[in-house]
Amino acid sequence: MLGKGTKMLRMFLIFSFSQCLISLTSCSEADDTVEEFADWQSKNETYFEQKYQEYMAAQTATKFVLRSWTQSELSPLSDIEHTKCILVDVISSGTETTSPFYDDQVAVHYTGRLIPSPNYPKGYSFDYSYMGDFDPAVSHPTELSVDGVVEGLSTALQRMHRGDYWRVTIPYQLGYGSSGRSAIPGYSTLIFDVRLVDFWNDDDDD
Repeated sequence: MLGKGTKMLRMFLIFSFSQCLISLTSCSEADDTVEEFADWQSKNETYFEQKYQEYMAAQTATKFVLRSWTQSELSPLSDIEHTKCILVDVISSGTETTSPFYDDQVAVHYTGRLIPSPNYPKGYSFDYSYMGDFDPAVSHPTELSVDGVVEGLSTALQRMHRGDYWRVTIPYQLGYGSSGRSAIPGYSTLIFDVRLVDFWNDDDDD
């Protein structure tokens, strides 16, 4: 039989070993969290630059580069720094020809996500106005101020028409910058799927 002192020593060793395992597991989980966005700035800069080159080479009616609304229209697009541009995929088009102004309000359906990462192969979804597959019968548009969203999204909205459905890729310089916001890490390229339902100005008489 084991003596009382030996039993206590054995129990202490078992307890210490179990605590060690818990500590290792915690470290592993923490490392996984860090690895989700490891080298995030480099990955995002590479991702956007490669996409930019692809879209510049395409430049069709449904796949094109669009300079930020803050950049002069007098300069050739090729002279505009690529981080001052957004990338547009026109998934479907409406029938109208007018677009919102910077001080307008808009009604939109949208989803926002990051570029693919280890645990989110389609990109982490950080914001949305609907969940799952889009269903116009049950999805309610969100009202936003064009001047109240990030520069890249504001740029897109000012070129869209009612009924348009665009996918917009925005460099972090026209998004949340190097500091990020809430669940969005700094240096994040933003990818928005946006459907413009309506727009208006609060100063209009009607």
